[in-house]
Amino acid sequence: MPINSEGGGAMVEREPQHVTLRTPRDLQDLAGEQALADLFAACLGPIVYSRHHWLRYKGEYRVRAELRAVLEDIQSRPPNTWDEQEQDFVFTLLALHVANVGLDELSEFVSTAAVREMLAERLALYESVTGTATGTATGQLGLLELAERVSAARSAVTPTHHLYSIIDGKAWYRTEGLLHRDRVDHATLTDGVEEVVGVHFGIRPGPPAVERLRQATRACLAEHGDSAPLVREIMAATLRDPVLRADHVTLTCPMGDLLDTPELMTTSEAFFTETLLRDGLDLRTYRERIGHESSEQLRRTIRARMLKLKRGAIRGLYGPGCLHGRFVEKHGGHMIYRNEDAHYRGHQSIGVSSGGRASFGLRYRRGGEDRQMTPMVGDYRVVRMSHDERETFTAGDLAHVLRYGEWLRTIVQETYSHGRVVRDDEAGREMAIPLANG
Repeated sequence: MPINSEGGGAMVEREPQHVTLRTPRDLQDLAGEQALADLFAACLGPIVYSRHHWLRYKGEYRVRAELRAVLEDIQSRPPNTWDEQEQDFVFTLLALHVANVGLDELSEFVSTAAVREMLAERLALYESVTGTATGTATGQLGLLELAERVSAARSAVTPTHHLYSIIDGKAWYRTEGLLHRDRVDHATLTDGVEEVVGVHFGIRPGPPAVERLRQATRACLAEHGDSAPLVREIMAATLRDPVLRADHVTLTCPMGDLLDTPELMTTSEAFFTETLLRDGLDLRTYRERIGHESSEQLRRTIRARMLKLKRGAIRGLYGPGCLHGRFVEKHGGHMIYRNEDAHYRGHQSIGVSSGGRASFGLRYRRGGEDRQMTPMVGDYRVVRMSHDERETFTAGDLAHVLRYGEWLRTIVQETYSHGRVVRDDEAGREMAIPLANG
């Protein structure tokens, strides 16, 4: 029998006895080796897939590694030895797991009270656009039932809205925003992208924007053997976009030669990741923050960080472990970030003050079967380096970034569909599948 929340939804399989969890104290009645193993596997997820964060537990601020050590200590002892704060800690992680939310949603405390407050806010946000409020006060719901309701409400929101995380580096925790899909105009190419498609690649107006991008991709593949020149032109158009006013942009996605075995995408060669800087960007202005004034060093630093992130995400999502097959906000969502370099040296070293990320999954076909990689594999980041508050990224700016993310996704998918790679580093490499005509 599964462990059930108060609302009756299954969370963890293979439990040999039925246990209804309503409060942290109910954990004392949990028995059985497999039930406890499943419980702690569930509790580990929110720690692993959260961003850098610290929270107060038993009167002290602790970072993720310390909270993981707390969980491991609790796991080493039977439930009837856990004190009230330890029970509350485990129940907190379990509720986050059920809601598919990370620790970085919490402010100040890691506790069931903090989780309830956050989940109530999240549910209110979702129900404000779906009109599905039941009238039941969230305070009357068991915590796990509330967590299940948040997870279900998220599914109801996504058909009409893009979900995105709002990261504030000064506060060091995330909140969530909703952007109506109608605000993201994929069908109208910007002037800069229109110039790339029409002038640089000779694709005439007429067909829908997506089809013209596919045609441009085929033209690029025919001329260059890969799609990197077209991708770079779209990135350069982003930098010239007067709405985005970006200082640098970075695209990361699978190269395309390991699509049959995504679990093997754990090397740097498996990914295309490149950064373009705005023409005229003077890094001397940011020398104190980033530690140098070299554009090449900045590109290398960004590349190293992105590859580390994606390789780790692939290991977590496709290999064995607590993230296997689960929705992961850290790697999978659109994002606005502000004050990103307020604390973390890694973010200071890449000059990020504010910006946005478009995250996209990638579809392809192999052996007559349609497949899709998770949204974390496609990642387009648009960055402003200025600390001027007037340059802080907004939801409107993110809507513009999502347009470019969709256009890049179209190009990458079209590349895959012809058996090609985004960047062919081997001159004269023979491709297994010939380029299709027209």
